[in-house]
Amino acid sequence: MAMGKMVGLSRNIKLRWLNKTVEYVLENKSEEEIKEDLNDYLSYEIKSKDNLRKTREILSNIWVYSKTKQPELHQRALNLIEKYPDDVLGIHWCMMLLAYPVLSDLSVLFSNLSEYQEEITLSQIKNKMFDEWGERTTLFHSLDKIIQTLKDMEILYSEKPGRYKVVKHAVDHKEIVNFMVLAALYLQNGAYYSVSDLSHIKQFFAFDYSIDRTSLFEEENIVVSNFGGNQTVSLR
Repeated sequence: MAMGKMVGLSRNIKLRWLNKTVEYVLENKSEEEIKEDLNDYLSYEIKSKDNLRKTREILSNIWVYSKTKQPELHQRALNLIEKYPDDVLGIHWCMMLLAYPVLSDLSVLFSNLSEYQEEITLSQIKNKMFDEWGERTTLFHSLDKIIQTLKDMEILYSEKPGRYKVVKHAVDHKEIVNFMVLAALYLQNGAYYSVSDLSHIKQFFAFDYSIDRTSLFEEENIVVSNFGGNQTVSLR
């Protein structure tokens, strides 16, 4: 049970808010300047000061504080967003996974459930997440916000309340796919993936992508090995 981990994602997040945060970061603004700009920007949609503060901190945790926590991935993500401004969802998603373990665990759950059923219910999600994380009040309140985030990002589609279908998004640029693999390896905390498993990493349940082995194996941050007769990749 993940009792030691913080939930953190207590407010729903919208894609345009993430894009705006990245815009401020790319302008080389200080943390304080970004804080003030986000306060101004979000205040048009969020009237509660407490909710505004929580939302701003979530956005900052994903795109501002990551400069210190994962400097290489942070900079690479920014470079990719500048290069592919119309294909940013997978990049944002990676940074969100790295910032919030609860999202990573929820993604694995969605991946497992969607293998066997087209529609996933909110009660299934809550029951299984409570089994994993414990029945915490913070998780109880946050799950609804996280699900709303996935709906706002068009990762989930809901025809009826409490029933969800996964929406697949194509990732066509191999540089972004390689970045996603790197992010997944960071999430593994030093563990490895077999090369055959890279095409269906559970945290990327909403993305359709293909692995370009040549370009991936040229990544300076990745080590390719043979383990038990299988080709594996891990962080250098």
